[in-house]
Amino acid sequence: MKPVKTKMHIHRKAIIALLVIFSLLVLLARMPMSIVGWFLPNSVSLVQANGSIWGGRASALGLQGVVLQQNLSWQFEPKALLSARLAWQLRAEALGMSNQARLVLGLSGAALENVDVTFPLEGVFRAMPKVANWGLGGRAQLRSARLSRQPGDQAELVLDPVFSQLVPALTPITVLRLNLNVIDGGANWQIAPAGASAIAVTGNGNLQWSGAAQGRINLKPDEQVRQQLAPLLLQVPATAEGYQIQF
Repeated sequence: MKPVKTKMHIHRKAIIALLVIFSLLVLLARMPMSIVGWFLPNSVSLVQANGSIWGGRASALGLQGVVLQQNLSWQFEPKALLSARLAWQLRAEALGMSNQARLVLGLSGAALENVDVTFPLEGVFRAMPKVANWGLGGRAQLRSARLSRQPGDQAELVLDPVFSQLVPALTPITVLRLNLNVIDGGANWQIAPAGASAIAVTGNGNLQWSGAAQGRINLKPDEQVRQQLAPLLLQVPATAEGYQIQF
């Protein structure tokens, strides 16, 4: 009789475990989005969020005290379940532009699709230790048909314009394009000028999903405005051909 009792005991534990998991899923599904703010880093803020994970709105998303997006909304797409995926349509506004992306969760991981997002750069630069004190700001536009950890995915980020409070008379100090190509274990990136500016910026590098990153960014100032750029260039290590940031 002992084997029978043991099987019943195991069966009872399995039922209890399933009930606990089901209860947690129900709790998560019904959890108000305002609670999400408790889990965000101190540098990130989600303002006036309401609704649930299935659909809701927030008045703003901020980084380092700078509003990145306004009038955010998200809506779950039930039809994605037919392909064994979870998907949400994301919309927002920034700098007078309407933004959108589609978040997809599947067996192969998470992905962003149909990404077309414009956002201000001040908060982003403040979060980067090497340039946090340069007073940098501007506007960026991120575009990608699909962005995930899957090799072959690509994204384009255009920074136009970029300015610095250290040299307010020169705007833009640069205009550049960054191309990201996902490879096994990480991604490669390249930077090239995207228009006329006071500083031509080029560079390349790579990052690993483990968190490691390396690369170099070269800055070549226009000789006609080099003196005006001095307050900014003093922050950058000089080389024989210009200035360079390595990490």
